[in-house]
Amino acid sequence: MVNPSITYRSLLVACDFSEHSKIAYARAIEIASAYQCPLWLVHCVADLSLMPSVSETGLPFNDYTIMQKELLQESSVNLSRFIDENSSLTTNAAVHPKVLVGQPHVELSEFANREKIDLVVTGRSGHSGWEQFFLGSISRGLITRCPCSVMAVGDQLQQMPRTILAATDFSEASRVSVLEGISLAKKLGAAIHLIHVIDDQDVPQSSISAMKGAEAMRISIQEHAKLRLERFIATLECDGLTLLTHMSTGIPWQDVCQTAKNLQADLIVMGNVGRHGLSGLVLGNTADRVLSHTKISVLAVKHSSDVVVTT
Repeated sequence: MVNPSITYRSLLVACDFSEHSKIAYARAIEIASAYQCPLWLVHCVADLSLMPSVSETGLPFNDYTIMQKELLQESSVNLSRFIDENSSLTTNAAVHPKVLVGQPHVELSEFANREKIDLVVTGRSGHSGWEQFFLGSISRGLITRCPCSVMAVGDQLQQMPRTILAATDFSEASRVSVLEGISLAKKLGAAIHLIHVIDDQDVPQSSISAMKGAEAMRISIQEHAKLRLERFIATLECDGLTLLTHMSTGIPWQDVCQTAKNLQADLIVMGNVGRHGLSGLVLGNTADRVLSHTKISVLAVKHSSDVVVTT
């Protein structure tokens, strides 16, 4: 199997001017510098004409447009100030500010599609109320809708990832996500671990225990998974990078979270569709639960994204 290498051509980082987005911006700058690609710094403002509190005032449409224009101008100034205040973070990455109008996850996703963005970086939480533009629960909307990979950065990621945990269910989608994790590990000088969880829901341990020869069956299942894991790793051709492996039997999202915690991982890498489709091992319900139950940063990789693949 041909070994593709993943590279980023263009990045986008969501900004709501909170401390959370400052952390996300710092990580995005470092990734953009490592891949020598431009970075869009994007802030989204509400469409005032659609807000009930404004429409109910009965203001003339012209007043809406004036207020919207003023909000856009203020946001542009704030973006420039944000870049200046964090100028110490900027190395050789070119930063382009941009203000969008509308629902954050929708506008960001459409912008990412138009501009051929390969990676969107966002914080895990932000301002409260309607001002929580991209962060917190919005990151889930981005992961679902965005045409490219999305990195939801946790507040604990005060420096670039030093330990990365990638999950696989042996599907092609998870192979792409693992390759993206390998690419980041190489560029950032991080250690990378690979985990496969034998899903207890596929063959419940309670059912196996009731069967004759239960222990032999458990061993057979584990040996088969181990062989598949070895074959999967062989397709990756890590080019000298040490890939540390972990295998367990249980509930995938719990085992992924616990293993990441045990390893003190800085980043969990997951694909968008696995062997069960949208409810598969590496995203769907599993990724949503991982996002809900860990403070560790998560990179959700889209199999059909615009990430460049070179051979």
